[in-house]
Amino acid sequence: MSVMYKSVPKTQPGVVGGGQIKYYASIVRERPVDIRKIATEISDMSTLTTIDVFAVLESFLLRMHAYMEQGRIVRLGDLGSFSPELTSSGENAPEEVDRNTIRKLRVNFRPSMELNDRLSHVKFEKHHDEPTV
Repeated sequence: MSVMYKSVPKTQPGVVGGGQIKYYASIVRERPVDIRKIATEISDMSTLTTIDVFAVLESFLLRMHAYMEQGRIVRLGDLGSFSPELTSSGENAPEEVDRNTIRKLRVNFRPSMELNDRLSHVKFEKHHDEPTV
């Protein structure tokens, strides 16, 4: 299976009128895969029922949330690691930094070397759009 891509036009940021248009590769996205589909596929590969797999995945999400609330990094072997990350405004003195300076909390994912290696072998195929009328 190959990653399908297409060329998309983009203008130059910060240039009045857009500047010169350049074309960049962009992934052609299919419909997203939801947790139920993943649970069904894992069930088909094992002796577990879809409900069992779904329960494990839901429990896993609850545990991830609990660890993220503690500011902990969650390492998942060959998948990679998840860690909470803050975005905050810069202040002039340490004592000025408080909860009000925090703008956003997000989850950072760092793929493992194994996953990165697998992704380095992905093949790409250009998607041929049908001509527009």
